[in-house]
Amino acid sequence: MVNISNNTSAFYDFINKPQSYMIKKENANNKKKVIAASVAGSAVGIIAATVGVFSLAKGKNPGLTLNKMVYDEKDALIIGAGSVLGGLIGGLVSDKNKENKNLKLREASQQFIGNMAFPITILACANKLLDKSGFKLPKINSSSKPAGALNVLIEALPKMVVCIASLVGGMELGNKVMNRVNNKIFKEEIKHDVQAEDYLVHADDICLTANMLLKDFKSISAVTSKLLPLSFIVAGSKTGIQQKEN
Repeated sequence: MVNISNNTSAFYDFINKPQSYMIKKENANNKKKVIAASVAGSAVGIIAATVGVFSLAKGKNPGLTLNKMVYDEKDALIIGAGSVLGGLIGGLVSDKNKENKNLKLREASQQFIGNMAFPITILACANKLLDKSGFKLPKINSSSKPAGALNVLIEALPKMVVCIASLVGGMELGNKVMNRVNNKIFKEEIKHDVQAEDYLVHADDICLTANMLLKDFKSISAVTSKLLPLSFIVAGSKTGIQQKEN
C-alpha cells in the first residue's frame, strides 16, 4: 500500500525546501548504513569471541567439539563483550554524525555492565549460595505419575525462582547504577530503562531454567546452548545504532 501522505510530504519538501529534503534523505541513508554496520560488527564480535572461548576450552579438553560446547557465566560475559565491542566499532565507523559517539559509548556500558555483568554475576553467586545451602522443598511421598511430575517441579522451583529473580533484579539494579554513573561521566541526564529486547541476551539462562522442568527432553539444553552466542547480537546492535533525533 502506498502512503500518499508521506509521499506528498516528501514531494512538498523537495519542491519548496530542497535543502531540507536532501538532509532528510542523507540522514535516512546514513541510518541504514549505521544499522547494517552495527549488526555486522556485532556478529563479527560474537564469532571472534566464541572462537576464542572454544579454543580455550578445547585446550583443556582436546576431544571437545563446538557442537558439544557448554558455556558458563565467564564464557557468556566474554561473548557479550565481543558483541558490544563489535557493534560499537561498527556504529562509530559508519556513523557520519560524530555527535552520536557519546550515545554509543553510553549504550555500550549500559549493555555490558547493566544488562550482562550485573545480572550474570548475581545469578552465579545466587546459584552457588543455593547449592551450598542445600535448600530443598519437601516432595510428595507417592509413586504415582502425577506425584512424580509434581516432584520434578518442586525440585526445580527454587533454582527457577533464583534464576529469574537474579536476572530481573540484576538488570534493574545494573541499569540504575549505570544511569547514575553515565549521567556524571557524560554530564547529561538520560534515563535508560530496561526494555523487553534487553532480556534477549538472557534467553539461554531462561530456557535452561525451563529445561529443569523437562529433564526427559535433554535436547532442549543442547539447542539453547548453541543459541547462546546468537542471543547477544541484540546488545551489540543496540549499541552501534544509537543516534540523536534528527
